[in-house]
Amino acid sequence: MVRDDVTLVYRDASGALDDAMREHIVHTFFATYLPQRAAFNPAAATSVDIVIDPDYEGVAFVDNQDGRATMTINPAWLHDKPGDVDLVTHEAMHIVQAYPGYGDGAPVWLTEGIADYVRDAYGLDNAAGGWALPTTVEPEHRYDTGYRVSGAFLKWAEGEHPGLVAGLDDALRRGRYTPALWTTLTGHDIDTLWATYAETRTRPEEATG
Repeated sequence: MVRDDVTLVYRDASGALDDAMREHIVHTFFATYLPQRAAFNPAAATSVDIVIDPDYEGVAFVDNQDGRATMTINPAWLHDKPGDVDLVTHEAMHIVQAYPGYGDGAPVWLTEGIADYVRDAYGLDNAAGGWALPTTVEPEHRYDTGYRVSGAFLKWAEGEHPGLVAGLDDALRRGRYTPALWTTLTGHDIDTLWATYAETRTRPEEATG
């Protein structure tokens, strides 16, 4: 399948998912990957495989190299949570990101936080999967908790400092991210930003102990 110069090959050798789910996955991919790619990285992969693999025990992951990407999905997850097709939106952003040094130059918490920030912004029906960014900060939360916690922080920070996420994303892709970039882009270090954010999102009973 080809749309806007992006070729998608869908592979489900075991027939683990039915045609309706296949169509839902394909629709979600094109409806979210194309605008993500246009907004963040027009040079992102133009050839993508979606592989349905019953032997994979996680939820989904992306292998992204040399202009071609493979998104692997565990069908058991979608059997249990058929409304959670926007997991494709999150994984599509990993294709767009194409950051070098995952876990090193590109911190895992920030990489996954951006992907969940984007899932919130571009997802077609997150509510169907029971998925949402948190609206409160729990005592165990930190900016580097990752995934939805970091995604919610990024959403707030982007609202306060428009262009922040795009700036972080660009630096991560260029291998130029450092924590000092937060100060460059917002005028505040990340700890100060988190403290301000947490103050607005902590439940009153937690704030008073």
